[in-house]
Amino acid sequence: MHKVSIIFKSKGLSLEGILTTPTGQPSLFPAAVLCHPHPLFGGSMDNNVVVSIASALGNSGIATLRFNFRGVGESEGFSTQAVEEQNDVLAAMKVLQRWKGIDKNRLALVGYSFGAQVILKGLKKYKASAALVLVSPPLSSFKSNHQTSTVKSIRVPNLFVVGEYDRLVDVKDLKEQVASIHPHQEPQVIAGADHSWNGHEEAVANCVVAFLKDFL
Repeated sequence: MHKVSIIFKSKGLSLEGILTTPTGQPSLFPAAVLCHPHPLFGGSMDNNVVVSIASALGNSGIATLRFNFRGVGESEGFSTQAVEEQNDVLAAMKVLQRWKGIDKNRLALVGYSFGAQVILKGLKKYKASAALVLVSPPLSSFKSNHQTSTVKSIRVPNLFVVGEYDRLVDVKDLKEQVASIHPHQEPQVIAGADHSWNGHEEAVANCVVAFLKDFL
């Protein structure tokens, strides 16, 4: 794989990221933007789950852009609790759309925890996304104005993944939310894992790869 550190703009702010492209593959790669967990709890593009997913996707022929949201690491600005971060995701997608060797028609969004929340909150902005993967999505992110379910806006193939022992995302409640999109769809539940995914990074990464290989 080829890795390059990049700086890109989001509403005038400079954000840092790492773009990884496979080697020895077709001329145009499918690609995914990877969104990290909450910075208040140490979340960044170097998170264990994000890095594991990036590595697994790269080895499977899918390019990735993992980046730090505003106010994280060397990225400029301040956290806005999943509001302006939606524009950061959109900016990252635009980078992939313009990047040489990337197939702009085969882009996915992958978010973990806070990253999944940002994606769900900004769904209407991400029309270029051909697939979604939401890992341990906070249940609060399924509601807008406490009434309207945002997940009903999903019109592309999607996968929800949760750990069996996640104390922050109740498996039963997540199943109910996912069923509101597709009555016969359920989230992928990884045995033994909790919200941190420590020791289960490979399992969740393989799950993401298997899904995106089918839909990108």
